[in-house]
Amino acid sequence: MSVPFTQLVSTTFDDVVNERNQAQDQWSESAFLRYLERKGGVKKTKGGATLKMGLDYQINSGNDFLATDSTAVSTSKTSVITEAQYTYAQLVVPATWSHYDEALNAGGNDKLDLVTAIVRNAISSHDQAVETGMFASSATDGFESLVTLLTEDGTGTIGGIVAGTETWWKNQFLDATASTLVADMTTIYNSCAKGSGGSYPNVIVGGATMHATYEGKLVANQRFIDGGTANGAFKILQFKNSDVVFTNSYSDTNLFFVNTDSLKLHVVSGAWRKRRQPMDITGYAMTQMQIQSVLQIATSNRSRSGVLFDIA
Repeated sequence: MSVPFTQLVSTTFDDVVNERNQAQDQWSESAFLRYLERKGGVKKTKGGATLKMGLDYQINSGNDFLATDSTAVSTSKTSVITEAQYTYAQLVVPATWSHYDEALNAGGNDKLDLVTAIVRNAISSHDQAVETGMFASSATDGFESLVTLLTEDGTGTIGGIVAGTETWWKNQFLDATASTLVADMTTIYNSCAKGSGGSYPNVIVGGATMHATYEGKLVANQRFIDGGTANGAFKILQFKNSDVVFTNSYSDTNLFFVNTDSLKLHVVSGAWRKRRQPMDITGYAMTQMQIQSVLQIATSNRSRSGVLFDIA
């Protein structure tokens, strides 16, 4: 394998990553992932065997208004902390080319164009796989999704905690209809916030059809662009204090209310879009470079997020 080709793969990868995946291809659009990155919903971690989150899960049961200054205070052991544990998933995108490809692209701009195309496609493929996984109907080889984290009845075993038994671990949920969509969105938003000024969902995401259904319910002064100024060129819609966005990776009739303070995409610092060194494939006139990520979408407070489902 020619050393210059390997160097170009390395340097081009860094350049493309720094462009934040502004892909010009025909098939990918990782809109929600890019939104999460922009809004702080992607958190880098140090790794470890599992992703562990400490949870303050209940009120101190010993609290009491004392009838007199000599009323006995509870001496029961305080038990208010537990833990959710998630297993990381691994995503690998291989980029493979032949030594014949190298020979045909051995000089000038042609070689750089081939490398750029290979690298750009690999990163786009990586991000599209993450986007698709985040909206899959079930966990993809251990990678959770909004569908598995925010269920239509609030139950599920999430982070090792059985929500059917531990009801404090349920997410918010509501069976909605298109005719009362705005009112239903208000209900579940308020359920997630738990009170005026509470920690509210800051992004509402669904498919293109549900996004269009919501937009059709709005009057002009309820629409906002990303910068917060209302006019005719709407980039991002809003509901209360939440951005309303859509992804082409999800087509069902649900809307997910996500609080990114507690529900994030966690990625291991040294393994997020990590470029491995190009290696010759033994026995073949081929070379492969892999992009690797170790990651998990997880929540530390299911009750602060929720889902509107079966909107029709």
